[in-house]
Amino acid sequence: MSVQAMSWALQIPRVTLSDSSARHVLLCLANYAGTDGRGAFPSAITLSEDTGLSERTVRSKLELLRASELIVPGNQALAAVYIERHDRRPVVYDLPIKRGANPAPRTERGADDGTGCKSQQNGVQNSTERGAKSAPNTSLNHQLTEQQQPREISDVVVDQDKQALESTDDRQRYAMFADWTPDSRYLIAQAQIAGVKPTDIPDAVIKGFMGWFVAKPTTVDTAAGWCHRLVVWFVRERANGTLPAPDEEPTATGGWASKGVIL
Repeated sequence: MSVQAMSWALQIPRVTLSDSSARHVLLCLANYAGTDGRGAFPSAITLSEDTGLSERTVRSKLELLRASELIVPGNQALAAVYIERHDRRPVVYDLPIKRGANPAPRTERGADDGTGCKSQQNGVQNSTERGAKSAPNTSLNHQLTEQQQPREISDVVVDQDKQALESTDDRQRYAMFADWTPDSRYLIAQAQIAGVKPTDIPDAVIKGFMGWFVAKPTTVDTAAGWCHRLVVWFVRERANGTLPAPDEEPTATGGWASKGVIL
């Protein structure tokens, strides 16, 4: 939690940002920024839960904030440090709080040390009179907050990654990636439809299939769709005569069953 970023968001004039929903999104986004306003990357799902707005509304308000230059794209590599899957990484935003910093409060006219007056702003005394209690150290709590921020931000990122994984439904489309593993439910169903067995598909075919589509990042599909593509790929390769017959394929320990796919 960044007190500086949230304070900056609260002090934005209404003439600058009149949309109340966008202001709410900005305030919640500031909660995830660093002390300098940088590195805020909560997912749209997280902002939707924080604000009570729909994901569609959250995304539209983020676009409005970008158009108003109240948020700008930040260092996207920051999200990559915590989230390996590029298709699950939220956009990293920076809040320009340095540009919109408020000036420091001025002392009243004549109230300086030269006249013998003691400044007591923010509970601090420049000198202690006889019998006067020393002012509390208000910076101690702030210092502890600053030290706790890296751990708090890390915990927030872990929670966001967990939410993104749990909230992903079977209809989500994604590009092929190197660690892909077919969903056993869809693989078995597609294999039955095609009249083959999942164990008939050798590892060499799987690797060739994955390598082909990893090189085509613009091609996206659902978990079921990728299993369908895999089975079609296998059937086509076997029809071309480039594969051994299923009964000639050795039952190696490195097959799909050993990889955790329930057949």
